[in-house]
Amino acid sequence: MIFQSLIALYDRLAPAGKVPPFGFSEEDIGFAITIDREGRLIGQPEDLRIKTNPNSYAYRTSFVPYSNSVNVRSSGAAEVPNFMVDKPDYIFGMSGTTEKKVHRESFEALIHEVCGDTNDAGVAAVKHFMQRWNPLDAIHLDNWKEMCGPNGKWVAFRLEGERGFIHERPAVRDLWSAHVAAREYPEGVCFVDGRRQPIQGQYAQFKFGSGASLVSFNEKAYESYGKNRGANAPIGVAAEFKSAAALKYLLRSKTQRLRIADATTVFWTERESAVETFMGQVLNPSQTSADDLPVRKFLEAVRAGRMPSAIADDAALRFYILGLSLNKARLAVRFWHVCSVDDMLRRLQTHFHQLAMVRGSERDMPFPGVWHLLNETARETKDISPLLGGALTRAILTGGRYPQNLFQGVMGRIRAEQARKTNSGQSLPNVTYLRASILKAVLQRNHQKEVPMSLDPERREVAYLLGRLFAALEKAQLDALGKINATIKDRFFSAASATPAAVFPRLLRLSQHHIEKSDYGHVSERRIADIMEHIDRFPSHLGLEDQGLFAIAYYQQKNAFFKRNIENELKEENNG
Repeated sequence: MIFQSLIALYDRLAPAGKVPPFGFSEEDIGFAITIDREGRLIGQPEDLRIKTNPNSYAYRTSFVPYSNSVNVRSSGAAEVPNFMVDKPDYIFGMSGTTEKKVHRESFEALIHEVCGDTNDAGVAAVKHFMQRWNPLDAIHLDNWKEMCGPNGKWVAFRLEGERGFIHERPAVRDLWSAHVAAREYPEGVCFVDGRRQPIQGQYAQFKFGSGASLVSFNEKAYESYGKNRGANAPIGVAAEFKSAAALKYLLRSKTQRLRIADATTVFWTERESAVETFMGQVLNPSQTSADDLPVRKFLEAVRAGRMPSAIADDAALRFYILGLSLNKARLAVRFWHVCSVDDMLRRLQTHFHQLAMVRGSERDMPFPGVWHLLNETARETKDISPLLGGALTRAILTGGRYPQNLFQGVMGRIRAEQARKTNSGQSLPNVTYLRASILKAVLQRNHQKEVPMSLDPERREVAYLLGRLFAALEKAQLDALGKINATIKDRFFSAASATPAAVFPRLLRLSQHHIEKSDYGHVSERRIADIMEHIDRFPSHLGLEDQGLFAIAYYQQKNAFFKRNIENELKEENNG
């Protein structure tokens, strides 16, 4: 089903020229060299890269002549050149300060094999260049180290006086197409459609790490019935090319691909739809970019349960979701799910509804993305579980249970940061809007608990009451002492949420001193009494779920205090 869906995607994209024709691949061109008709180098190589941040670049892309054997090179790379465009090793015969004679000879030999005696000016110029070029001259070229480095990518030829690349000339493309069409393949039954046809012996590799295939047989132990490598899962030449080209298109896309930790998720619909371009931004939205206004409107409609106007006619379209990660020599399919666009929007609606929590400030994101959620589970990005990103994305897109370690990770950060301070020593919150939202979502979906999005004074669960009580006791302390370096939260939050019986009696005794010192102690006393009225005893221990409910109640009660203070200040200003 995966291959059939990818082939259908290719057939949809091909008429618009969004995917390459058979025998070609869309690749990154890092540098271009201009040569005259006699093969002489004109000027210095042109750097086509655009630096996007200190360690990455945007590249000029082009449909280049391609064969499976050169997509991701491994052993025997010196004798598997590409045609008319390649790495510096093949074009200049050098890599750094090391001469690559075999690479250069194989590159030149392929040109003669494909082109024969053609009189195309571009081909003739490249042939002249290969004959007259001295490999040792390469080290004197501008940006030579960059060209040979990991960010150099491929080098293309340009004929003097022309804007396009030589490998893009119609005559050169026709020569390569005729060459790949003449290649002979063994006959077999394709597992995609069950018809007898030429069979591709090797599946395309994709640039995950050093290269990996969606299907591969890299050890004899995986082969059966005397069949070798790809013959164990035979696929037609055309089917393999179309499915690989479609997947490459998705993996290059900025809107239909989502990379979270070690997992990459791609998604598409059976025909063109605006939901394809929205989905990546929906799952990882920007908070402030004006470009995200359409996405925000899209999300607001989804959260309200309405079909966004941009996709009003697409509700019944099939929506495909493919999650991949690298697993040694092959790509591991983390998940594959097919549903309708309407089903997908309902899952997004459920996800954002379960995350919904009263916001503490305008800075809090109403539609947090996957990365925003993951960042709440670890102190630094590098500490986020590599498996968690894929599991969370799968839960959102398929409607399954949230990974339990999402909940545990957030609770771990809450405990670890109970005494978090600013540079000036002021106490910072450990239960933030986003952490409370995550706890609420997991409790609702995984444990079927009804959790309010704002303070519920009528709720009588002990864990919820204790969270409110802790917030009230902290408020009494702040009312009495003002801004202090350490509140009861900094010292007792973890213990109070895990072992209430060991902590709360002491905190209640301490609160009496705070109430006596405060000008508004009677307010705190009444507030504490209203909560205590519904608590018969302090449990000796709260489980992890109840600790999460404790944290939610603490956040909601504190937020209610904050909003009440703002309202009082506004009333005073209006009266004045």
